[in-house]
Amino acid sequence: MTEHHRDASIGVAQVLLDGMPPAERAQVQAEADAKGVSAVEIVRSSLDILIAESKPASRDGKIVRPAGA
Repeated sequence: MTEHHRDASIGVAQVLLDGMPPAERAQVQAEADAKGVSAVEIVRSSLDILIAESKPASRDGKIVRPAGA
């Protein structure tokens, strides 16, 4: 991942963290404290996992969905 994209993903993670309800944010903070990282890093890592697990777009830019979805 280039530095530009890493910086952007950190920015997105911060926005998501800021918008979390207090209880959810507290859970993220507890996980971060247990792992010795920032709460933003926990959210950023979660985003990376979601992106990696998402279905890729087709070559013509359309999202590929399983049949019946």
